[in-house]
Amino acid sequence: MPSFNSPDVVAQVEQHHDAYERALIAHDVAALDGYFWDSPDVVRYGVSEHLYGAEAVAEYRRSGGPTLTDRRLVRRKVVAIGDNVASVMCEFHQKVFGQPRHSRQSQVWVRLDGGGWKIVAAHVSNALMGPPQAGSLEAFADQTAAVLGVPLAAAHRPGVVQNLERAAAIAAPLLKLPLAAEAEVASVFVP
Repeated sequence: MPSFNSPDVVAQVEQHHDAYERALIAHDVAALDGYFWDSPDVVRYGVSEHLYGAEAVAEYRRSGGPTLTDRRLVRRKVVAIGDNVASVMCEFHQKVFGQPRHSRQSQVWVRLDGGGWKIVAAHVSNALMGPPQAGSLEAFADQTAAVLGVPLAAAHRPGVVQNLERAAAIAAPLLKLPLAAEAEVASVFVP
């Protein structure tokens, strides 16, 4: 039976994970690619993507991925299994396309001969936080569907909310532009 939670192994993996997080926040694509195992067997599941193989993971990074800001690690648990395998489970508060999210990330790290510590499997998801809060885009999607009498299937709801998030992110800079009162001429109702 392997040993568990060697303090030295846990510390090594925590250091690599910290560096990975810094690269993620900086969107350092080359560094991020370097943390993943260069193999067709590596797997990364994201919130809306399923990536199989190092090329797919690298292509996802090159395509931009979501815009993450204000990312803050809330909790991390590293479990070392022997000297060469560890799991890293994390919770984060962050903004994705400007919208607050509570996200989860799990990774399996393996120390490879000559290659050091690499991520061989990863999974990212948004935590379900209960019913939508009043004023949230989730609540807006539900209320709009109800008013229009359009059924919103559970399988389609995340995509609808994601499109609303993207539209809000696109509109946000425009809504911040100051306009003089005379720039927005409104029609005047005269009975």
